[in-house]
Amino acid sequence: MARYGLAIDLSRCTGCYACMIACKSENSTLPGVLWIRIEEKEEGEFPKVSKTWIPMLCMQCAEMPCAQVCPTGAITRGEGGIVLIDPQSCICEGVTPCVSACPFGVLLVNQGNRSYFRDYLTPHEKQDYEAHAEGAVEKCDLCHHRVIAGMQPSCVQACPSKAMLFGDLDEPASDLVELVSSKEAKALRDDLKLDPSVFYVNKSPAEAFAGRPLANRANRRKIGSSVG
Repeated sequence: MARYGLAIDLSRCTGCYACMIACKSENSTLPGVLWIRIEEKEEGEFPKVSKTWIPMLCMQCAEMPCAQVCPTGAITRGEGGIVLIDPQSCICEGVTPCVSACPFGVLLVNQGNRSYFRDYLTPHEKQDYEAHAEGAVEKCDLCHHRVIAGMQPSCVQACPSKAMLFGDLDEPASDLVELVSSKEAKALRDDLKLDPSVFYVNKSPAEAFAGRPLANRANRRKIGSSVG
């Protein structure tokens, strides 16, 4: 059975945010909601200053801390090992232990549909927001609907600098396995032994996040609590 994963080359990421835009367009996420976000790290002093952009998304852990605390069994592993959340089964009614259990801060709670135009939902929004159940937890699913159709995740396809490599971690001959097997590929919080399927290349993610909290608390806000 396939186990899909992703490698992100931090030396290639330019912080263009094409991945975030592609994700919002593909998955019709609500205003202010980011299933993939870009963290920034500046280093050095003028005139020798450098910046690293770190794309953050669900790490697709084999040992899923979110699923372990889910009281309704809404979080499961789908085709290709992709971690999925069933919005109809996610009925915690404000109690979201999975959000707190995720060490990466990538799970969000949908508190109601909001329009990008403030006063009303457009026909496009009315149709696409049906997939976002109010009160349910949401996150990146590697564009599961695209992957099972033989396509790549929208973020990977949209990246102009080819910083993202998607593939099957159970395919020994794949480019992804070759890259992940190298010393350059590192996982976030490997000390937790979660066996994630997302890796970072050409710069240690731990080094990139040195001195700052890993989970972006701002991204844990309730979906629909603000517009933008």
